[in-house]
Parts: sequence; structure tokens; C-alpha cells
Amino acid sequence: MNKKISLPIREIIAFFIMTALFVVGLVIVAKIPRASIREKVSDSAEFLCDSELFGCVLKDIESSKIDRYADSILLGIAYQYDSNKSLKSVMYSAYYFRETHNENENLAAAVNENLPANRQYLRYWHGSILVVRPLLLFMSIKEIYFWNAVWLLVFIVILFVVFLKRQAYALSVGMIAGLIFTSAWFVPFSLEYTWTFLLMMIASLVAFNVAWHEKTKWYGTMFLCFGMITNFFDFLTTETLTLTVPLLIVLWTEGKKDSKKVTPHSVAINSVVSWGSGYAGAWVMKWVLASLVLHENVMPYVSGHITERLGGKTSENLSLLGYLTGALSRNIKCMLPFEFGVGGILLGIALIIFYLYIAYVYRCEIINKEKIIIYLLIGCIPYLRFLVLHNHSFMHYFFTYRAQLGTILAGSLILSELKVWVTIRSRKVYKNAGKRKTKRT
Repeated sequence: MNKKISLPIREIIAFFIMTALFVVGLVIVAKIPRASIREKVSDSAEFLCDSELFGCVLKDIESSKIDRYADSILLGIAYQYDSNKSLKSVMYSAYYFRETHNENENLAAAVNENLPANRQYLRYWHGSILVVRPLLLFMSIKEIYFWNAVWLLVFIVILFVVFLKRQAYALSVGMIAGLIFTSAWFVPFSLEYTWTFLLMMIASLVAFNVAWHEKTKWYGTMFLCFGMITNFFDFLTTETLTLTVPLLIVLWTEGKKDSKKVTPHSVAINSVVSWGSGYAGAWVMKWVLASLVLHENVMPYVSGHITERLGGKTSENLSLLGYLTGALSRNIKCMLPFEFGVGGILLGIALIIFYLYIAYVYRCEIINKEKIIIYLLIGCIPYLRFLVLHNHSFMHYFFTYRAQLGTILAGSLILSELKVWVTIRSRKVYKNAGKRKTKRT
């Protein structure tokens, strides 16, 4: 007997509601008069011109490199929104460009010389303008950096308080380790880096509470929305963070609640498919809407850039194998402490050996192999991304590497599933009991 295939009505409705919110939100902020943000954009342009486009906070440490190039473009697009043609300007996402100048200089020229936009960047939603443009009424980009750092810290604290309140120690340790190994303290220095980290924190709080209260029917809708919002805000940086981290949190929580409603593999598959559908669907909707509003076929431009991200050429002119291995090695090398000379490399190798040692020696005899395999596969998602978008990951490794925070969290949960800490504690108790017995004898 054939089973009826039911349409995911809730997810379909959520998809179109989210799309409408994206468009309406950007159109509303586009109505802000350009003159009212000119002063703060000018101040921002001056700050950006005084900064390096790609400068390292720590000398020769690539993981500390800050991208002012993308931030200059973002402000350029935000500035050029036309309040009289708000929908078209949102879809076109144009900024002023001269090939002979850097993007921070182009931004300064556009605002100080009142130069019109002449280059479109329509393949992205540039949804962060929904936040940035209203803030430019009151503050420059330097002040926005500061408040981004404050909000990121606030969400980190809230997340850890929630974890500790519910004794989610494995999640707490994994998140702390992930934030440290990915040098998260550099994130607020660039708008481009910040959005996925803020979204990851918010998504993690939502996912944890939904899973804790066993609202399993909302998993698909939740991850669909996570994927859509990530696409809306992100500039292709560490987009997988809003999938891997919340999904790992959901799976750990399901195990703690001992829920019988769903199986780990069904949760993982449903969540990955939902997130991917939301992420890809939001991108397609932007291109479709842009074509309809602008009355032109945008796909040739979009497809050209997709091809570039997958296999474009850089100055190194490497083979496919060179790109693949280079994308992986560059991203892994940026993790702490590998970038800090020979000592850092040796320390990093020692940490890996120590992890493997305790995972093997102190593992419990009875383990859930299915759960461990799922954690391992989720932890590998960033590396799959590096390989698929090998050109992009090869060139922009100095920020894409932070997607490995999900890998670190997965590693922590694997140790938890192996019951390593329980085994270590029980062996220690047994050993101490033996010593006391010998002493009495």
C-alpha cells in the first residue's frame, strides 16, 4: 500500500512569510533619506581609509586578519539605497566603484563627492543593511563594531547561563573550546564576520529551548528559518555555523531528554535538508525577485559568480588537487594554536594526540555508535564546504576557518557520548578507594 506524501505546509508558509519579511524590512530601511546618514557614512569612510583593507591585528597571524574590503562595499550599498526607488535599489544593491581605487576610497568618494552607484551586487540579499542603515543615523562603523562586540558577548553569556542552568556541561565545554580555537575575539572587528556568530548564538538558544521542551514538530521549520536568515545576512563567510552548532545542540538535548519521538538520524537528516532548502531557497528567491523587479535576466551574472566560487583562478594558478588540499590545509592552519610558529604546531599536534588518547583509553564499553557517527558527520560539514567551494575557501581561509567551531563542538559531544569524563572519574574513585584500603591494611 502506497503511503501518502504530505506537503510540508508549515515550512512552505514559513518560507514565503520569511521572504516577505526580508523584502519589506529592506524596503523600509531604504526609505531612510540618504542625507540623514551621510555624516556617519563619511565618518565611517574616513575610519576605513585610515585602516588596512586586509590588516592583521597580530603581525603575520592570518587568523587575526580583518576584512575592511567587504565592510566598505556593504556601507557603499547601504548609502546608495534610493528612498524614492526603494524596491529597485534593494534588489539592485549597487555601489560606487572605480577599478583604479580601493573600495574604502571609493566609499569616501561616493559620499563626499555625491557620486552615484555604478556597479550592482545583486546576487546577495545584503540583509545586514536592515541593521546597519538605521544605526548609521546615530553612529559610525567604528561604534557599530563596539556594539556588535557587546551584543556578541551578551548572547555568549546568556547561552552559557542557560547551558549551566540545565547542566549542559558538554555543550558549555565544546562552545568554550570552539570560541577559543577559532579566535572569536577578532570577530567583532569586521561586520562581515559578525553576523553568522550572532545568528549562531540566537539560533543555539532557540534550538536548545525547542529541543528541551520536546517541540519536535518544529525542527523542520526552525532549521528552514535558520538557513533563510543566514542567507539573508551572510556574505558567504561561516554560514554552516547556523546549521552545525544548533543541530548538535538539538541532538545532545534529545539524548538527555531521552526522547522517544524521533531518532537521531531522522533529526539530523530532516534538519540538514530543511536548513539547506532554506539557505538555497532564499538565494533563488532573491534572484527571481530581482529579475521580476528589474525586468532583466540576472542568471548569467549569478551563474558566472557561482562558477568563480567553485573553481575560479587565483594568482597561484593551482590544479584542482592543489585547490582542494590548499583549501583544507589553510583553514585548518588558522585554528589555534597552529599559526604560532613551530611551538604552536607542536602544541596543536599534542592536543590532537591527547584527545585521541583519552577518547580511546577512557571510552565506556557501552556506547551509542549511531550518535557518535552522526556527531562525526556533522563535524565534517565545514570540510565538505571547504572542498565544494574550494576556490572561495582557498582565498578567504582567514575567515572561513571559523566554521570549524562546529567541528570542535562535535568533538566535545563525542567525548561526552563516549562517557570519557564518567570513566575517568570512576577510575579515580576506584583508585582512591584502593589506596585507602591498602592504608587500613
